[in-house]
Amino acid sequence: MSEPLRLGGGRYVVRGILGEGAQGTTYEAARTEDGALVAIKRFDVRGARSWKDVELAEREARVLATLDHPLVPRYIEHFEEDGALYLVMQKVEGETLDAILRRDGPLAEHEVRRLLASVDRALTYLHGRASPVIHRDIKPRNVVRRPDGTYVLVDFGAVSELLLRSGGSTVAGTIGFMAPEQLQGRALPQTDVYALGATALSALTGADPDALPHKGLRVDVRAALGHAVSPGMIDALEQMLEPDPDQRPASLSNVLDGVRAQPSAPPPAPPIVSILPVAQADEDGLVRSLTKLLWVLWGLGWVLVPMTLGRVAHLQHLIPVVMFGWLAALLVVTWQKGALLRALLRSHAAQKARQESGRLAVQSTVRQRVEPDSNRVRVRTSELTPEETFARTEVSRVDAREERRRKRRAR
Repeated sequence: MSEPLRLGGGRYVVRGILGEGAQGTTYEAARTEDGALVAIKRFDVRGARSWKDVELAEREARVLATLDHPLVPRYIEHFEEDGALYLVMQKVEGETLDAILRRDGPLAEHEVRRLLASVDRALTYLHGRASPVIHRDIKPRNVVRRPDGTYVLVDFGAVSELLLRSGGSTVAGTIGFMAPEQLQGRALPQTDVYALGATALSALTGADPDALPHKGLRVDVRAALGHAVSPGMIDALEQMLEPDPDQRPASLSNVLDGVRAQPSAPPPAPPIVSILPVAQADEDGLVRSLTKLLWVLWGLGWVLVPMTLGRVAHLQHLIPVVMFGWLAALLVVTWQKGALLRALLRSHAAQKARQESGRLAVQSTVRQRVEPDSNRVRVRTSELTPEETFARTEVSRVDAREERRRKRRAR
């Protein structure tokens, strides 16, 4: 049996891996002096791509050391060992929002309200400091729901201090959850508001925001949610996802007031089909398979293209143009672990889900029954064809008119 990994000069015994990301690996470990569970984030300094990556890792440790809030992981210590930087934090008990959505699907509106309220408390603390702290990477994977139902912000690997920032700007964040100004290296309190809005929308739909309908740079919240949530929630998300940071609220206090004023959402009609993304493991496997296939086809192209174009003398000079043009396209498609392939796959999945939702909406028509001497209408969904719905509605109207005539004659 292999000896367990010990870190910090033996102060911590690694029990397992909590997660792996672009910046490094996060372990679950036990503190040897008292057995307390901690999370240890390892950043390989020698394997860093640039000094900016090293600076981000050191900044995360420095900023966390100054924070003290129940909805932010508590800093314990950081140290260097064997060419790596280790950040030791309190282990937050619970499950990431990303894992919950993959297992259970979209959250109910009341649960998303709880998410917004919890993260609002954390952001009010972070943004209200003398040097405002901007998280810059709020997304389902970086939010943990604790057993008591509150949500905690984790992974401050992209954190930025607004008033202490110096030097060149750094682009940090995750596509879909990243505010437009982050592409310019800017980070404001409004930046975290946008990311939280994108996270809430993802929790309500089960889809990444970049796979949902858009109008220009703006996510079309109403098209994505339909009648599945209250008007107050739609208005709040539209404000939070405003592309222009100058028009976007810097605080959630006023935005959430509209959501709290409407405690319940009307039942969805017609039924809403959740747009569920491909599971991460399946998506990774599919992207790897497609990448291998494209490279194999490119290799075969060196045989097939010369055989095809080589037969025509004046086309032979196009062989290197075609093959190296193909290579450039391959490099673009496979860049950043196949980011473009993933976007295309998610867009295709979202389009199929919208088509399925439209098909169900046509099948589920409304049958109405008008009560005599009443303006009230009872609505009940049933799978009727449009012709049947029209015919039955007309019959009910005739019956209602006959009933009113009989009552007038009786008087």
